[in-house]
Amino acid sequence: MWRWPLPGVSGAVIPPEGAPGSFGAVRRHDVHTGVDLHCDEGQWVLAVEDGVVVAVEDFTGPAAGSPWWLPTKAVLVEGASGVVLYGEVVPEPAMVTGALVAQGDRVGVVTRVLRHDKGVPTTMLHLELYAPGARSGVWWRHGEARPEGLRDPTAPLRAAG
Repeated sequence: MWRWPLPGVSGAVIPPEGAPGSFGAVRRHDVHTGVDLHCDEGQWVLAVEDGVVVAVEDFTGPAAGSPWWLPTKAVLVEGASGVVLYGEVVPEPAMVTGALVAQGDRVGVVTRVLRHDKGVPTTMLHLELYAPGARSGVWWRHGEARPEGLRDPTAPLRAAG
């Protein structure tokens, strides 16, 4: 069973199905590949389960192909449930490929992703779940089927929250 990733932040921040920030929500540029958990900038992000870091990548911003957002990183950790992607974070220095991660270890801190305040939170943990073996995040383009290996993390998040 997963641990809740945001200490001190209620599980009530999980968006309802179909709402912005929920898994599969249709957005301007794509279909949402994870769940957004709104929280304050600088919020610690904890590992939901034991695993090993399989990648650290540019997640948003110009280097990630989404210049409309501020630059953020993602940490991908493979564990019992598959590969968990913790996005829109500044990783802890220890989060390097091959590092062992225990449930509850600090993965990083949430950083601002939205350039402009449009009346919605500008910081959030973006959490994705993939089948074992994934080594990078994916784009889910309009009109495409769900990318192979991409899973909905909502149920394990709700169980942990």
